[in-house]
Amino acid sequence: MRLLIVNFAAAVLVGGFSTAETVPVGKYDAKIVPEQVATLGFQNKGVISDLFTDVSSRVEKGTVLAVMDKEKTEQEREDMELQIRRDRLTKKDEIRKLEIQREKLNFYLSLDEKERAYARDSKPEEGTEASTETLTDIDERIELAKLELNTTERRKRLDFDAKHEPLILRMPFTGRVQYHFPMPEHPEHPFEYAYNSAVPFATVCDDSAFYITVSISDTDLSLMPPDSFSAVVRLPGGRQLPGSYAYRRVERNGGRGDMLVFFFKIPEQYHSTAFRMLGSNTSAILYYSADENCKRVSKAELLTHPAAPDCEDWHQLAQVAYPDYVVMLVTEHDVILCPKSAMPDSAS
Repeated sequence: MRLLIVNFAAAVLVGGFSTAETVPVGKYDAKIVPEQVATLGFQNKGVISDLFTDVSSRVEKGTVLAVMDKEKTEQEREDMELQIRRDRLTKKDEIRKLEIQREKLNFYLSLDEKERAYARDSKPEEGTEASTETLTDIDERIELAKLELNTTERRKRLDFDAKHEPLILRMPFTGRVQYHFPMPEHPEHPFEYAYNSAVPFATVCDDSAFYITVSISDTDLSLMPPDSFSAVVRLPGGRQLPGSYAYRRVERNGGRGDMLVFFFKIPEQYHSTAFRMLGSNTSAILYYSADENCKRVSKAELLTHPAAPDCEDWHQLAQVAYPDYVVMLVTEHDVILCPKSAMPDSAS
């Protein structure tokens, strides 16, 4: 506490015990992030065509951004269709032979013993028993061949689409596009793309909302009502980029463990500014707005208390100076107090 006294010795003392209001908590590293973001890329090098170039405004979900090796894909599609036609004819021949065999067997079974002796052309092939069981087997073979015909065609097309779908980049959501390669002189014509999956083709962001994100490591802050916080990014020319609390979540911080991140939603009229700030490192001032029961006392005022030199921290000094209050939050210049009677567990 003696160190705190030295740090605040030159502060201007604020007399009185003021009603709590929105107060700055401190300055924190921050980032501007969109509602969601995705990186798109191709696995291999190839020829790009159908490049979407109107990226100055929002792009609708599902819009094709680029196609790789389109001509080669079309040739492979023609080859596939030819193979499907060949397989279909082969399978139809097989079905037709089975149907003829069934027709002959049906006719043969309809004859009596004397008639069968003269119906040599209708007699089943050698090794095939002339019975209703054999007839049932032929019916099943015909049904199976028809199923195989449809299934094989469908599987070939599904396999083809699965193979070539990665060669088409589409917008995963409505938003904005940023390409990561030099735009060719004539992007409407096919051109060679010399990068692989290690280099992203484009980054797309959902610009339906933007947020100021602040990482919180202070236990006291994490225990406070999160919707009492707001954030502001100071911009050149005295302008500000405000954000109201939206939600918080725990995120992975590389190999340094988890971190608690607060998301503050930026009003829509500031979206253009927020979009231009994507990817930049900035700082935000975090503000706390206490409810009507809370009070704010400046640290400079607390330091005038006779017990200040003997207290170890702001919590202890505030408890001595204002025994009917508890410390809710310690900011850069102030201490936020709440009456013990207003605390949820005061009855205990």
